[in-house]
Amino acid sequence: MRKESRVRKLEKPSEARNGWGEIAPYALLSLGSFVVGLLLIVLVLRNARLLVSLGLEGRFYYLILLPWGLAVTGVLFGALQAFAQYSGNHLGGTLKLGGSIAGLALFVFGGFIITQRESNFPLTVYVHGSAGQLDLPLRNQGDVLLDLGGDRRSSPIGDRGQAFFAEIPSNFRGQKVNVALDASGYERPDNSRLELSGTSLYLEVRRKPTRFVGNVIDVAGNPIVGATVSVAGISTVSMELGRFDLVVPSNRVLDEMVLSITAGGFQPWSEMEPPDGGPVTAVLRR
Repeated sequence: MRKESRVRKLEKPSEARNGWGEIAPYALLSLGSFVVGLLLIVLVLRNARLLVSLGLEGRFYYLILLPWGLAVTGVLFGALQAFAQYSGNHLGGTLKLGGSIAGLALFVFGGFIITQRESNFPLTVYVHGSAGQLDLPLRNQGDVLLDLGGDRRSSPIGDRGQAFFAEIPSNFRGQKVNVALDASGYERPDNSRLELSGTSLYLEVRRKPTRFVGNVIDVAGNPIVGATVSVAGISTVSMELGRFDLVVPSNRVLDEMVLSITAGGFQPWSEMEPPDGGPVTAVLRR
């Protein structure tokens, strides 16, 4: 009896060695898969902007789960004794999963079904002035331009100051894009990128600064130097050859503006002039 008990005691270390020998391949598989998952995360973080622009961020997340799922599988099969059974001929057979491995499979592969790609969305851009969203300086005039990656789209501004884009790719949702204005005499106050956070976007515009250039002469065609030229509360004087150049800031520009000129010994001169209407020749009379 004593000899048999000694033999059994001697067998226990070898049984332990055999147990570690069976688990070791699973442990190496789990470790290697875990490292691959970490490398994929580093790759995602370095290329996050590209993945978002391509609309692949959701699917790539579950791609990371595959090596980590394989790592957990090694633990499940090696330590927790989960099992998988296959019966049948090749691909026409039946696969049965048991234990915790079944939940893992549902989690990983179900993610590809759950994270369906978002659909494209419409966008309406409302163009308004500096006085607020009800200030509509552009009605049926000009176009709004959107830069969607390498795709530039244009839409005309309607009677309510709106520009409609029927279908914006889903991967641009929540992204900042370049928005430009093509309308005579108007511009954006700045060129910052705007975020497409919903189906509507408000775009503030203002008048462009305008210039008045020309000459001041008398009835004989002689240039008048030193004449005072005024418009919108801004003044300058005519220089050599009677030339003047006056810049009016955007907040003072109107559809039509009164240009006034005075000079000693001459009658005052004034006319209604449109912004950027071209060179003006003012003839002063005594």
